[in-house]
Amino acid sequence: MLRNMGESSFIQKITRNPAFGLMPMLLFSLLAGTIEMVAATGAALLLSLGGFLGVKKPMRLIYQISLITFAIAFFLSLFFFPSLAVINRFVVVEIIFVLLLIAARLSRSRIVSRSAKRENVMLRNYLKETLRVAFQTQYGLSVHLLLVMALLLLGAAGPGGLHHRWILITAQLVLLAVILLESGRLHLLSKKLYKEEWLPVVNESGDVTGKVAKSITKDLKNRFMHPVVRVALIFRGKIYLRERDASRLLNPGLLDYPFEKYMQYDHDIDESVHNSISRECGNRHLPLRFLLKYTFENDTTKRLIFLYVSDIEDEDLFNSLHLSGGKLWMETQIEDNMGTGLFSECFELEFEYLKNTILLAHRFRNRLEKG
Repeated sequence: MLRNMGESSFIQKITRNPAFGLMPMLLFSLLAGTIEMVAATGAALLLSLGGFLGVKKPMRLIYQISLITFAIAFFLSLFFFPSLAVINRFVVVEIIFVLLLIAARLSRSRIVSRSAKRENVMLRNYLKETLRVAFQTQYGLSVHLLLVMALLLLGAAGPGGLHHRWILITAQLVLLAVILLESGRLHLLSKKLYKEEWLPVVNESGDVTGKVAKSITKDLKNRFMHPVVRVALIFRGKIYLRERDASRLLNPGLLDYPFEKYMQYDHDIDESVHNSISRECGNRHLPLRFLLKYTFENDTTKRLIFLYVSDIEDEDLFNSLHLSGGKLWMETQIEDNMGTGLFSECFELEFEYLKNTILLAHRFRNRLEKG
């Protein structure tokens, strides 16, 4: 079982690294001059085809370029290459590869705009990563070709075809450098993403359509809608409010409930509610009741809010929460300060509902007790 998981992880690292699309070109450079060029080209063509079929569409651009390159090279090796020296054949293949990379770069805007229609943010990020690798490879091999052309024009053959080996080795170094740099970059990125907080993307019905990193979505403002759990804490008919943290995206510093949390990807609502409470006071066993679900949107954020209430009568239970920095507000105090910029936007929207449900029940109960 552990071995299968390790193998799966290794395969995922390969398929998600667009730089491995350069492996057919690297293989061709290693085989050139050691075996027949038809066989070397065929081996690179088969490796390109395998990568093209085995990798998801947004990440297979370089495999596609490799596939086209070696399909052309295989045709040339059958009909035109026999009259050329080995190193010249390699240079021709390298030129074809670079020209296709340039064509991909010139088509970058069209490729990115076409991918923008997709809802999957991760796949779009993979495409951008692939285009980055394509540019780095194009730049590195273009410089290499300029040096090769200068060498050939100067006729610096060197003893024993030394320049042939130099051309192949430097091309291999360029390809290896791109592969290693991208592998290192993705390794650091994966370590960072491992610690990342992932939020589900939902529609107004609450159906999950994808996920996105919290650090990314906060810069995109209200592009995606995320589910948020809020818990109104009521003690004997009074609502506990305190200032929202300065780090909050929405209404920092305004008065609100102490319990609010983004739902995490693959977490259910009940888990998010209890996580929100336990994070603030360490108590996961408060009485909870679901009240309503609604959509909130402004220029800063877009949320599908699930509002719960914890209605407490027991003083010992309330004191056990060890809340600090806030106070209990009576209904009349809240009404006197509505619309003054003291309370958060969400609280002001929810207060009318609380007043006509939970707080109304408290008022009715108090009248019965007094009567």
